[in-house]
Amino acid sequence: MSLTTPSTAESNPEDTIIDASEFDSPAFLEDPHSLYRRLRKHHPVYHDRLHNQWHVTRYWDLVEVFRDEEAFGTRPHSYETDGVLGPTMLSLGGAEHAAQRNLVSDALVGRKLDAFTPIVRDVARSLVEGFADRREVNLTQEFTSQLPIRVIMAMLGLPMEDFVLFQRWYRQFMMGMGWADDTRAVALEARAEYEEYMTPFLEVRRRNLGDDLTSRLIREGVPDPAIKTFVSLLLSGGGETTDKAMGNMWWNVLQEPELVARLEADHSLLDAYFSETMRHSPPVHREDRGATRDVELAGVAIPYGAVVRCWLASGNRDEAVFDDPDTFDPFRGDLYSERDLRAGYFRDGLFGHLGFGLGRHFCIGYQLARREAVVGAQELLRVMKSLRLSNEQMDVIKARKRDGSIRSVADLHMEFDLR
Repeated sequence: MSLTTPSTAESNPEDTIIDASEFDSPAFLEDPHSLYRRLRKHHPVYHDRLHNQWHVTRYWDLVEVFRDEEAFGTRPHSYETDGVLGPTMLSLGGAEHAAQRNLVSDALVGRKLDAFTPIVRDVARSLVEGFADRREVNLTQEFTSQLPIRVIMAMLGLPMEDFVLFQRWYRQFMMGMGWADDTRAVALEARAEYEEYMTPFLEVRRRNLGDDLTSRLIREGVPDPAIKTFVSLLLSGGGETTDKAMGNMWWNVLQEPELVARLEADHSLLDAYFSETMRHSPPVHREDRGATRDVELAGVAIPYGAVVRCWLASGNRDEAVFDDPDTFDPFRGDLYSERDLRAGYFRDGLFGHLGFGLGRHFCIGYQLARREAVVGAQELLRVMKSLRLSNEQMDVIKARKRDGSIRSVADLHMEFDLR
């Protein structure tokens, strides 16, 4: 059985023929964008017979998939995510998804989120104070990987002295959300430890309710197993996306001294810098959907039950939507940067990035992620100037999971002067 799909387009055969084993290659894990470009141009909906998947890579086709939940359901999450964390809202649709999401979604947006901003600022400030005098830092290890988890723990009322435990658990959860038996086994062991920890914690909290999100879930009558699952999902998703988005943002900015200088002179640019990061270098490169019936997309027949792999990062660099898409440019004129568009993809003549997904399953913590990135950066810039990459910096943005779904800079060595 052939694992390649021919194209009738007139071009170099090496460009028009896709070998499905490329998705498993070291080159793809290092930099997937060459393959994304070829797929967008020649096979925008590509039937991968090796992995039995359909890959979607163009912006408008991705929009169609995410807006049609009736035809493209979230069933694939039932193994990757739910298999580690338990039944989550990610694998649910319709009223069931809305009911779970509504339990806390309003606390993570708008004015209610404003109440948590002092927590974000206090946590960020304390982290910065820990390394400011050294005038050098591994920013991802000492700041971006810690800020989101510490903030979420504070919002949930979890004991901060157990930060190291929760940080380890969330990392093991994330690594286990795939098809590799070894990382899945480690994740399930971490899940068992986490469950054992949370049982007495919830018993105590039930007798001493407070103003935190855990107390809110208890007051809403959510059973303990569902609370444990939600907390683990918030820690995993909130920690992973925000941590790596912040790291990727700073990695991109520090490549260009002019971008650093403009940001140091005007902190209000941070929203644009974050939006461009979520377009150009999103930490999450794909979301999977499942065909709930036979359906056609871009002229390609997709059968009932098929796994549809939606490459968000490819759509974000679609040449038909964004000019010079491979360039990191926070001042580009075609990206909507004022806020993240949960319900749409186009506003005021500009296009929204797909870094948080789209539609009903749009990332529940999208505003919290932006708030942490912006406030965290403000605290860095409050005490630092002349930010620059250290001579030790060797790492780049690349895959952090074997399936290529998560991409970030793991180590970011930075030097700076004090204000």
